[in-house]
Parts: sequence; C-alpha cells; structure tokens
Amino acid sequence: MSRIPAIDPSTATGTIKTLLDGVQKGLGVTPNLFRVAAQSTPVLEALTSMFGAASKGHLNAKTREAIALTVSEIDACDYCLSAHSLLGKR
Repeated sequence: MSRIPAIDPSTATGTIKTLLDGVQKGLGVTPNLFRVAAQSTPVLEALTSMFGAASKGHLNAKTREAIALTVSEIDACDYCLSAHSLLGKR
C-alpha cells in the first residue's frame, strides 16, 4: 500500500510552517496526522480550524482526550491510542 509522505516541520515554509508551528506550540508535538495533512494547505487549514473550534467548546482538554482514548480503543486503532495516550499525559 502506498503512503502519503509526512512533511518535516523543520523544512516546511510559508503557511504550512506557520500552521505546523502552531500545532507544535499547542500540543507540544506535531502528530503525523497534521504532518500528512500538510501536503495540502487547505486540508491542513481545515484540520487545524476544526481542532481549534473543538477546543473552544464546553469540554476541557482532559475530557476531550478521555473521549479520544475511548474511541481509539473501540476502533482498535493502535496509532490513535498511542497518540492520545501521549497527548493525555500533557
């Protein structure tokens, strides 16, 4: 199966660099989901906007991560479990 290459944030430029830097600042890491979405500026803009909008809701970060971990477990997604376990510790 072919894979979409992830953008290295250290080599990104322009809008992509700005958005990836914002993800790094906000999460403390730049998850592969965002690095792959960075292949397309509109996709990365939409993804970061969606996460930004969700963070303004009534649920705090701890509750959002608990939900993400539960969904990851139900979906049996090892990648998501790993990512959300890391994010949940922050």
